[in-house]
Amino acid sequence: MRRLIFFLVLMLLLTPSGSGQSDQTKSGDSDLALQKNLLLSDLQGLEIEALKIDKPLAKALAKAEIAAGAWTLDKTWAKKLLREAYELTFPDEVERKRLRSRQLGAALTAPDNSDIARNNVRTRILEIANQDKAFADELVQLGAQELGRMEEHQRYTQLAMGALRAGDTEVASKYTLKAFEAEPTLITAGGIITDIAARDRKAADQLILQYIERLRSTSISLMDQSAIRTFFLLNDLVFNYNSSVYLAFNSRRDDPRYQQIPPPGQAVMRAYVSYVIEAISKLEQREPGSLMRNRGFLLMAGTLLKQYAPDLTPAFSELEQLSRKTGDDASLPTLESMREAAKSRSEKRDKDALDSRRPDDLTINFAISRGDYERARKLIAKLPDGAQKTHLTDAVNMKEAVSLAARGDIVGAERLAEQLTRAVSMLEAYPAIIKRCVADKNETCVTLLGRKAVSQLKRADLTPAAPPAGIPASAVASNREFDPLLSALSKLAMLVAPLDRQLALEVLDEVIAAANASALDTEQGRTGLDAELFRKLGSDDEVRVRQAAETLKDRLRRIVALAAIYEGRVVARAQAQKRRVR
Repeated sequence: MRRLIFFLVLMLLLTPSGSGQSDQTKSGDSDLALQKNLLLSDLQGLEIEALKIDKPLAKALAKAEIAAGAWTLDKTWAKKLLREAYELTFPDEVERKRLRSRQLGAALTAPDNSDIARNNVRTRILEIANQDKAFADELVQLGAQELGRMEEHQRYTQLAMGALRAGDTEVASKYTLKAFEAEPTLITAGGIITDIAARDRKAADQLILQYIERLRSTSISLMDQSAIRTFFLLNDLVFNYNSSVYLAFNSRRDDPRYQQIPPPGQAVMRAYVSYVIEAISKLEQREPGSLMRNRGFLLMAGTLLKQYAPDLTPAFSELEQLSRKTGDDASLPTLESMREAAKSRSEKRDKDALDSRRPDDLTINFAISRGDYERARKLIAKLPDGAQKTHLTDAVNMKEAVSLAARGDIVGAERLAEQLTRAVSMLEAYPAIIKRCVADKNETCVTLLGRKAVSQLKRADLTPAAPPAGIPASAVASNREFDPLLSALSKLAMLVAPLDRQLALEVLDEVIAAANASALDTEQGRTGLDAELFRKLGSDDEVRVRQAAETLKDRLRRIVALAAIYEGRVVARAQAQKRRVR
């Protein structure tokens, strides 16, 4: 009845009055005002629906998605929803107290299922809140007050990554510094500096120098592994800017920018050498015997000594002699010789694996990760038939398909993708190939591959991957935590939408069916849906997409989908208002 009244009023407002351009302008303004009221009414209805959700994380995500739609309509209300959502993600007071009491540099513990779920929901909340940077910072500080330094580090790292995706290196640098200030021994912000270096070497160098200065006032230890984390991060920043090891584990390995990052400047190199000598010396005083265990890090710094810090040679030489074990070579290695030695060890490990009757998972996965697909296949061929062999074969085919797609070899990538049997592999391969077709504006390619991917996914193996030897089964997401079919279908629909809207709508139907059959635990705020899909498709065919959304059986999924559709309408309204101003 409420919506009927609104529409009747709208019809009256649109009735011509015969008073010319002025009346038309007033009518247009009234139309926009009515649209705003309708949208707010719809979103408020979703908030009432969200109150029926019992679980805190599910309710938090519902509030966040409603806030996303309400942001430009009623920012005060949207901020209220986001504050409430953020607070709903906090654990009980006992756990909060434990997190707040964590010492700087303390040993890390693996996050459990609840930790990961809370982090995912907070990430989404902050993503929405960051439309107002002061408000986002307010939420970060609230989190730091309740959950401690690690939470502060993680949130500022998230904001830095968002700024970098938006191309704002300056803002990304500021957030990275705040992340390091909160907890300098965590390495999650380190990759951001490498990303910045790919765009602006000077800005990256300034960040490294400021980071090293922060470290000088931080006590590190081998006992809690803060020393190992810190030295590894510094080595990565100083030496692995374009090394094959870094690129092998970096998702942008095929991006030419990451293969041509210039080395850090002289000031960074000197500061690095100075810090390593100073830190290892202090560490030995606090923890006698640690010097020998840190010899490798010391020698790495020593490779830069002559060129960048010759005046520190006496201090280095004293530590180097004390760090030697019986039988250690007194001659100092060069950076090239250390890399050659590492390469030799890797080749020996591969040869031993090839010579063995059954190679280990670690060696095979390392070969795959560094792009040595031929060697990986030779190792896999030695395994007995079974799940392990099938999963590793899928892994190598998927990785090579993604690599070929990045290089523009669509035919070769498609040939490998057709051989995939597991949904988690298809989730990576087909989107990478279709993305290339979209970039080439090849509608035929998009349609054919999209349909092939959907057909293949319907008969795919949905079982979680078996963890590598030595890794606990709990480290692999179960079907309660991750649904590869639902994720793959959502991603496919998003990718094909720009060039084949009809196919996107067909895939949307598959998404709805998969969601209604999914075992994913939505009580932990996991929907498996990409809300952007409903925003994008709803902007062109709201009735069709809304009908699909309303058939979602799960309340949280339904709220998330409808909120996204309403947000799409909000965007359309804002664009119409902008055109009127012009």
